[in-house]
Amino acid sequence: MENSAQDIDLFDFFKWLRRQFRNFLIYLYRLGRFLLRNIGILAGLMILGFGIGYVVSKIVDEKKIAEIIVVPNVNTASYLYSKIDQINHGISSKDSSLLAELQGYFPNLDIHEIRVEPIEDISNLLENTAFNSEELLEMIADYDDDGPFYDKPLYTTSYDAHKITMTASGAFATPERLIQFLEEDPYLEIKREAGVDNLTAELISNEFTIQQIDSVLQNINRALQTGQQSLSILAARDESNLSAVLESKATLVTRNTEIKEELLYLDSVFKVYTSSKWLQSTSIVSVLKYILPLVFVLLFLFYHALLMFKKRFQAYL
Repeated sequence: MENSAQDIDLFDFFKWLRRQFRNFLIYLYRLGRFLLRNIGILAGLMILGFGIGYVVSKIVDEKKIAEIIVVPNVNTASYLYSKIDQINHGISSKDSSLLAELQGYFPNLDIHEIRVEPIEDISNLLENTAFNSEELLEMIADYDDDGPFYDKPLYTTSYDAHKITMTASGAFATPERLIQFLEEDPYLEIKREAGVDNLTAELISNEFTIQQIDSVLQNINRALQTGQQSLSILAARDESNLSAVLESKATLVTRNTEIKEELLYLDSVFKVYTSSKWLQSTSIVSVLKYILPLVFVLLFLFYHALLMFKKRFQAYL
């Protein structure tokens, strides 16, 4: 008897399942018939929604974003962050004098926000701070504040490269004009020129020292040749100071190469590595032409579903 009851229950289950599948096919057929009957209205709603969204996106000034990666020279990273904070404060408070200065570099451009953040590189922290690797790892392990350790404002200026992000709308000009605006401070130009002068003086001094070493080495080489010894043999002797002289020359040559590279970067206070074009930011206006057609179609379907519900349950309402 128990097995017979189980067989009956299983039969009833499959019967119910077949009935539900049949109802699903009926609903699917009704939906397809409804869509075919109203395909013209649905297509019209989609075209209308796309058209309205497209027109609105053209009327409303859409925000765009540009990024600039810079390397501040002559210890101007702190100035970069403080100046951008000052600009953002002036934009939010509608500072007329600051906005007028910005308009001189960006005519008819409405700047909404400027952000700057370091491009994180732990090697910069080790090079530009007094921490050794063990101390830095211990500080990271004990860091309890919200957010990543590298975002801590104390260390933002210790990174070499920084990313500036501008959000604006209107007549878009070259994003690098912002760097020209940042460098207009005469004090920065004085610092840059002083840095160039110091490096140039060091380069000249090193070149003179290298010439003196070469002169001494030439005299020693001639003296050694008369004694039937070579310069390389003398340099290999532990008791000779010639190896230290040669090492000093190599150090000076390496340093001069570094100075020449630094002078190339000092043609401006903020060396621009890369600068992007103005790119469309993702906003409700930019995707409105895709959202409105879907909204109109859903509203149409919801309206007809509501009518069907009212018709079916009208006696209970």
